[in-house]
Amino acid sequence: MRKEPLNSTKLHEHPEMVALFTRANWMPFFERIHGYDEEVAEEFLMSLRPHSKTHATVSFKGLIIELTPKFISRITGLPLGLPWSKEEKPLGLVAKNTFFQPDEHPVEDKNGIRRTSIPYPWGEVRYQIMKYISCEGRYSIIYGYHFRLLHELRYGIDLHASRKLSLPYFLLESLIECGTKLNAGVPDQLVHHGLTPHIHHPYSWEIFKNMTREDDIKTLTDDLSPSGSEEEKKEELEKEIHEEA
Repeated sequence: MRKEPLNSTKLHEHPEMVALFTRANWMPFFERIHGYDEEVAEEFLMSLRPHSKTHATVSFKGLIIELTPKFISRITGLPLGLPWSKEEKPLGLVAKNTFFQPDEHPVEDKNGIRRTSIPYPWGEVRYQIMKYISCEGRYSIIYGYHFRLLHELRYGIDLHASRKLSLPYFLLESLIECGTKLNAGVPDQLVHHGLTPHIHHPYSWEIFKNMTREDDIKTLTDDLSPSGSEEEKKEELEKEIHEEA
């Protein structure tokens, strides 16, 4: 099982990465990662039940949590953005073919583009995306859906959030995939250790793991309920997305 970052300390060793991800409005999520508990993360994901690509429920410690892109956006601080999927391979191919400048010559073999062959800083950017966002695959190869994110960071970073690829949609899809495979008995499918703590924020892993009393569950439910102002902002953004679609 691949070890994921416990926090954003290593990322801060690369100021240019921090500057890029700050500009993209991704840093709030990275900064909220503060360790994980593999046992709780596995139990949590094993209880995940998908209802569609954008809706799942988790029944955990007597609490039922509704997972949607909007919810993931709220707890991570990531913009809601445009729905997309890593399975949209033709779009990944377009992003790859339009990513490079004329004087850039990446090395490609039967597996894909070699990460070390793409120009700086994009190889390092992709490495950090894999560490914090996708949490799967081979570090040495750049996949099509990674090129979609890289292309946006290189050429569309200043687009309005409503016109950019949604990391909350991607993260929810990844959580659903992980939970489904775990329940099917596929080994070594536990990923996004650092995301699951956000779902029960502000409680620590130890408190969340040991919650049993009805009052604890009620308190957590109240904490997870969005405030009116936050909900209104998300609804306005979602309305804008539909209008532009």
